[in-house]
Amino acid sequence: MSHHERTPAARKSLLLTTALLIAATLPNAVRAEDKKVCSSLDLIPADVAFYSAMLRNREQVDAVANSKTWARLTKLPYYQMALSLLKQHYEQDDDFAAIRQWMRQPENRDLVALLIDAVSTEIFCSGGGNCVDFIDLMQELNAGRYSELVQLLMDSQAKDRKARNYVSMRGMLRALANNPDKLKFPDLVFGFKIKDSHKAEAQIKRLEAFGEVLAQLQPIMQGRIKRVKIGDKRFLTLNLDGGMVPWDQIDWQDLEEKPGEFEGLRKNLKKLKLTISLGVRHGFLLLALGSTTAGVAQLGGDGPRLTSLAELKPLLQAAGKRLTGIGYTSKALAAQMGTTAKDIDELASGAGDILDAVGVSGPRRKAILKDVSALASDLKKNLTPPGASLSFSYLTPRGYEGYDYQYSEFPDRDSTQSLTLLDHVGGDPIFAVAGRSKGTLQRYQTLSKWIKIIYGHVEPMVLENLIEDEEAKQKYQEVAKLVLPLLKRLDNITATMLLPSLADEQFGFVLDAKWKSKQWHPGLPFDKELPMPELAFLVGVSDRALLEKAMKAYAKLIEDALTTAKENLPPDAQPPVTKLPQPQVKAVPAGKLYLWHLPREWQLDRRVALTAGLSEKVGLIAFSAEHAERLLASKPLKVEGGPLADRKRPLTSASYFNWPGLADAIASWLMFALEQAPLEKTLPGGEDKKDDANALKKQRQEIIRHVRAVFDALKAIRGSTSATYIQDGARITHSEVVIRDE
Repeated sequence: MSHHERTPAARKSLLLTTALLIAATLPNAVRAEDKKVCSSLDLIPADVAFYSAMLRNREQVDAVANSKTWARLTKLPYYQMALSLLKQHYEQDDDFAAIRQWMRQPENRDLVALLIDAVSTEIFCSGGGNCVDFIDLMQELNAGRYSELVQLLMDSQAKDRKARNYVSMRGMLRALANNPDKLKFPDLVFGFKIKDSHKAEAQIKRLEAFGEVLAQLQPIMQGRIKRVKIGDKRFLTLNLDGGMVPWDQIDWQDLEEKPGEFEGLRKNLKKLKLTISLGVRHGFLLLALGSTTAGVAQLGGDGPRLTSLAELKPLLQAAGKRLTGIGYTSKALAAQMGTTAKDIDELASGAGDILDAVGVSGPRRKAILKDVSALASDLKKNLTPPGASLSFSYLTPRGYEGYDYQYSEFPDRDSTQSLTLLDHVGGDPIFAVAGRSKGTLQRYQTLSKWIKIIYGHVEPMVLENLIEDEEAKQKYQEVAKLVLPLLKRLDNITATMLLPSLADEQFGFVLDAKWKSKQWHPGLPFDKELPMPELAFLVGVSDRALLEKAMKAYAKLIEDALTTAKENLPPDAQPPVTKLPQPQVKAVPAGKLYLWHLPREWQLDRRVALTAGLSEKVGLIAFSAEHAERLLASKPLKVEGGPLADRKRPLTSASYFNWPGLADAIASWLMFALEQAPLEKTLPGGEDKKDDANALKKQRQEIIRHVRAVFDALKAIRGSTSATYIQDGARITHSEVVIRDE
């Protein structure tokens, strides 16, 4: 971002960052703990597949508990009554007797205190690099299952349910047999920051004693629960293996096509190991799962750390902020989870088997395989290389702020221009999203090309193999002669008129609820105005005249299709009209509106009308002239700072959410429903009808007061905004949630 593009907030942030960097060079200027991102991140090895952390959990809960908003809610009579009843039930009901007895034991109270402490400060989860192999194995299992479907199609005898199940299981077993190196449990570590390691060790000893009793009762568990030294600490471990599973009770002969086909797999399954480890190390209560204890041993080891990776630089620059969450996914895991060139090649290579299964041979088979190869090449050209991802969030005086980094290439996203559609969402809607892509016309042309090629192959096979009746074939050909020219015109209008007229490639969606009515429909007897949702879809216009020409061409195409249907369909299937209704044209300061009113017999408010709006730069579809006119006019988005403070900034997408607006719209209907809902008498008998009516009225008013208080409390979340842009090889999303405790 150039100097003249920086907002005041950005300049302030830059000055603050500079000050922090200068202060960091001075002795004792900043506390050592403030220089760190979080304690667990310093322990994570660089080769993990993923890592996530939740931070400042107790601090966030305390912030809510100590807020003015929560104080108002807790003073409500119904809250106080519910709290009192809950306390009474716990102290007196026999259903809670066992819990009360359990809590009287000091060691159990210590356990509860430990669990609360464990989730109060920092929680993390990490997956070792072997998680990638494990996910790959799961995908191989799924692929193996479905690859056998081709064999099922070719095997006329394998039609019963049992045979189908065997075929499916056989494919998965073969996948396991073909990947012996990946047949192992991945390393997963869950960590909980604790203050008192001695209390944690005491609880682990209790668990160890329980394990010893279990081992005495269950011989299969003997020797499996033991202490193992990991680093300078001794962890309690539970060792399980595949030998505990009765594999020999499976009827392998029904699954094997060749004798002994899965003998090696059975041996590998029996060798499969799972180690569950529990202990305290580096100030964390650690729970780990894996084939060995390597996942725990590598924490804080001598190898390179996750913080050494270039993808983590943005997070390290946030050191000193009040971080609340961190997420990281490696490039290797992203590659495994996404579609790769290998996946496409494997699908293409299976095309020959499918063609053989359905009986396609000769020159046609050769032509189809050639086009399948070409399709695979086109698909691989559009693949984007996988990349790592990083996200983090932190507390600010305004609420929460966060960043999400996706490292890759994004050829279908345009981040070189500002999103002008943000000026056409009505200023303060309930929800709005806008974005800009690129290459839409080229992608459509590629899609159109392949639809035509696929149809060219499918049609003759349908005529030759699926339609046996000559009269039916003739009917199909007659219909095709009528429909195909219409589809060709549709394709031509889209490719040569519509998409070129929308070359700006902006898109948007808006949700609002500013229109109100006492009579949306006669079946809804209102005595006050209530809002209804307002939906609108927007596009950026590059050539207004060409867009208008495209709309006229679409209208003519639809009328020609209706006329064709009328001329060829039987009397009982005739279309109701052959001419589209002409819209009411309304000139507004920003452009023109085209209104199609709904039939009067529907009895909806007459303001409800399908409306198209068009100006030199904006096109839209809405459901009322009022909403369309409001969006067509240019009006700045109402934001105070945050990611969207600078509307001129180049972005690829943006979002805006106004929670108070949504809360008000929902509350209006909920209050109306409460006012209309019948209430039963809840007071003891003996009062006269007048007293009953007064009591019910007070009860209703009290319920409404409580509901309104809850909605007012929820409105402390003022809303959220996000801005996405591409910078230095990453797609970056900057987001903010604004909270005001007033």
